[in-house]
Amino acid sequence: MQVTLTPHAEELLCDALARDPDQSPAQILEEALAERVERQTAANLVKPKRTREEFDAWVREFAAYSDKIPSMPGETFSRAMIYEDHN
Repeated sequence: MQVTLTPHAEELLCDALARDPDQSPAQILEEALAERVERQTAANLVKPKRTREEFDAWVREFAAYSDKIPSMPGETFSRAMIYEDHN
């Protein structure tokens, strides 16, 4: 792939090469692109916080049919049952 740099990008690349002459231009560009992709990926994973109204609507939607869930057959757990093996 051939890439044509803008004058500004060429200046930035020359500055980077001056700071680290052991790296090739390809290495510097690859690192810069990898950092950019990582930042964009991380930004897409972070979801914005819900407003109070959005949160309340989500809770109402989540609990909308909770009254239709059948009761658990048999005995439910009590604190005593959980800790009966511990003294």
